Amino acid sequence: MSTSKAVDWLVLGLLVAWWSCSFAVLKLATAEISPLWNTAGRILVAIPVLVLVLAARGQPLPAAKDPVWRAYALIGLTGMAIPFALYAYSAQRLPSAINAICNGASPIFTGLLGHALLASDRLTLRKSLGVLLGFAGLVVLVAPRFAEGMTLETAGLIAALVGAALYAISNVATRTAPAAPAALGALLMCLWSAPVSVVAAALLEPFPASPHAPALLAMVALGVISTALGTIGYVFLIHRRGPLFMSMAIYLAPLGATALGVFVLGERPGWSAAAALALILGGVGLVTLERRRP
Repeated sequence: MSTSKAVDWLVLGLLVAWWSCSFAVLKLATAEISPLWNTAGRILVAIPVLVLVLAARGQPLPAAKDPVWRAYALIGLTGMAIPFALYAYSAQRLPSAINAICNGASPIFTGLLGHALLASDRLTLRKSLGVLLGFAGLVVLVAPRFAEGMTLETAGLIAALVGAALYAISNVATRTAPAAPAALGALLMCLWSAPVSVVAAALLEPFPASPHAPALLAMVALGVISTALGTIGYVFLIHRRGPLFMSMAIYLAPLGATALGVFVLGERPGWSAAAALALILGGVGLVTLERRRP
């Protein structure tokens, strides 16, 4: 394996490790910090971290007329501001394991969008079977809950699945955006997302009343590791290897997240979640894993 590919796999492994933990951390943060304020807080924490990274690299911001600004407006909204809020909302209503399983469906949506919009990511027969298998998993996950009507858990499930679809839009948009260094792309996402998130939080939710240290530390960890450093890895992998390769991090993360939810948080997702996880991961595997050439 070349050094370049080894770096790609190392970054992918780091993303899997953190994203496996992030749903449990999000559960802890939203126990005392409401979804929109949690979203605004983690993005505001990420901005100075990314500024320091860019300063250390001597990377200036692009000129105001540079098209990269407009491209990353869409990416910031669909890959950060809106899905962060949706997953924080669902974290208050769903076990972290089920939240992660919903997020694991993102590569399925990415495969469909990539087929429609990217010549390099056309669906083959194998990938098409993977999409069908993934959607079968979503049906297994949502059908028992939809049968109960519009409960709080059902609303959380819908929010998480919409978040997964938005991540797919962001994945494809990042691939087609003008080239930008990974840290710069991450910062541009935050700069577009921050004002939207802060205004939404100020208008729609009261300011959190004295959250305790564990919730605050969880939000800061989400900002530094997931939002800042994780987004650098995300942009880096999409520009180098494409959205489907990056999606393998999402393919593997639900396994770790489910294990943490069950063994650390004491969650019991149920048989439908276990079956959905198997179907979705099987489908994502068919969509994202590259066949070895002889």
